[in-house]
Parts: sequence; C-alpha cells; structure tokens
Amino acid sequence: MLAFLVLAEVKKFTLAAERCHMTQSALSQLIGRLEERVGVRLFERGTRSVSLTPEGERLAVSARRITSELENVLGDLHAVATLEQGNVSLAVLPSLAAFWIPQILRKYREKFPKIRLRLYDVSSARCHEMVRLGVVDLSLSSQPGMPGEVDAELLFEEPLYIACPAGHPMGALKKISLQALRGIRFIHMQGTSKMMVRTGTEIRPVKQVLTDAGIIDEGLEVEHMATQAGLVAAGFGVCLMPKFSLPQFKSPNIRTVLLDTDAIVRPVYLSKRKGASLSVAATEFQDFVRKWVATETDTRLFRSNP
Repeated sequence: MLAFLVLAEVKKFTLAAERCHMTQSALSQLIGRLEERVGVRLFERGTRSVSLTPEGERLAVSARRITSELENVLGDLHAVATLEQGNVSLAVLPSLAAFWIPQILRKYREKFPKIRLRLYDVSSARCHEMVRLGVVDLSLSSQPGMPGEVDAELLFEEPLYIACPAGHPMGALKKISLQALRGIRFIHMQGTSKMMVRTGTEIRPVKQVLTDAGIIDEGLEVEHMATQAGLVAAGFGVCLMPKFSLPQFKSPNIRTVLLDTDAIVRPVYLSKRKGASLSVAATEFQDFVRKWVATETDTRLFRSNP
C-alpha cells in the first residue's frame, strides 16, 4: 500500500521505484498485482507519467487515512514504550497512603513526569477486590488474596505500635508483648477485622489476635486515623497502629510503644491481577517500589525505632 501511495503522489514509476528502493519493473508488477486483486485499474498510464483513476482516487483517500491512523498508533505505542505517556493506578492502605507512598509517587513523578498516576486509599479487602476486578494495576495491602485471583508478593513486614495517652503506665515502656495488652481498653478503626498480621508462622485477622490477647473493646470504632488519634489523646483508650502511621500520632498527649516484632508484624503485599500483563508504566512502577523497599531495608528504615 505504501508503494501505491508513493506512486499516487509522484506520478512517475521511475521516481516512485527509487523512493521505494526497488526496480521500476518490480514496482510495476506490484501495482499490477494490486489492480488484479481489487479488480479495477487504479492508474492511467501515460508515456511520461501516471494519474489515478476514480477508483484509484477512492483507494488513495482510504489508504492515506489508514496510514495516518497507523502512524498515530505507532507513535502512541512508542510514547508508551519510552514512558512518555501512560497510566498507573494503585489501591493502597490508608496508613501507607498518608506518608509512605507519597514519597515513592513523588520520585516516580520526577523521573516520569508524563505518566498519569491514580491513587485509591482503601482497606485491605477493597485493595484486593480492586485488583481482582482489574480496576487498578497494583495494590499494597495486608492481604495476600486468593492465589487463583491475584499474584501477590510479600514486599515487607511492618512493625506495629500501641498509641496510648501520655499518662498511661504503658507509655513509659519501649516495647511490650501481646500478653501485656490484657485488660487494656482499645479504640478500633473500621476495617480492623480484615487487617491481617503475622503471629509466628500464622497470618490472622488482627482484631482476633487482640481479642485472644484479652483486650477490652471500648466500643469506639472510627473511620479516620486522625479521629482515632484524637480519642487516644483525650484518654478514651489505646489503639494499634502500623509504623508508617507514626506521624499521625505525634502529639504531646500521646505516647507510642513498639509491639514485640517477634510476636506480631503486619505483612504488606504488592499484588496484581492473576495472569494479567502490566503496562510498561505499571511494570516500571512495580520495579520502582521494589527498589525503593530494598533501599529502605538497606538503610534500616524498616527497623522498629520510631
């Protein structure tokens, strides 16, 4: 089709053959086969030049449009391949979305400023659902999900802390065990029942772990961590929080105490839809997160010191 368009433009077999890097005879045979295939003459042959027939004009209009669209598509694909354009969508736990993931997004945006980022801060269960349904490319959550539905890799394990009022006896400690929580009044976040933690070799819902440890449910269950911090500061009870939520609990009226990491940690999984191919931009982001975590691990940012 390219040879046809070149000949339609220059109107000379010799010049068209030269531009197509073929002999005049080969070009003439090519055009002849095309005319035979469509069943009509496409060119009127003269002694010095050729011109399009009405049928040839009709073909030329469509061929130019198709060629233009193909060039646009190829240009778009090249832009995607070189990360000049593209999209990455993420579902992330709110505790990670508040402080940790924005650092990664900022660095990624600095490196690839033309990639469009979409972020959803939702519960672990919702993270898993959005990946499974293909709403997002990737998720960061505490749930590995069902093996047949998502591909999940353990990215890191996050230490957990107890936030308590400044005057609470627990606030003077640096680290406590799960057993030390017996009889302590707790303020829960909505969705805590679906937050998963590792205790030894088991992955269990954290609310069940706390219940088994003997905590007292204060009956206050809130949606936002800022509300939870305010209730703790006001003395209504204590709460559980992951390490990357520590900045939200910086207050003269709150103390934070590390839970024994040998007894309990929160796994964080990087997940994608089972068997799904990621876009170039999403694949790059996936590798970007892995490298970021490897760097933070090397620099001890995942250690338990607040």
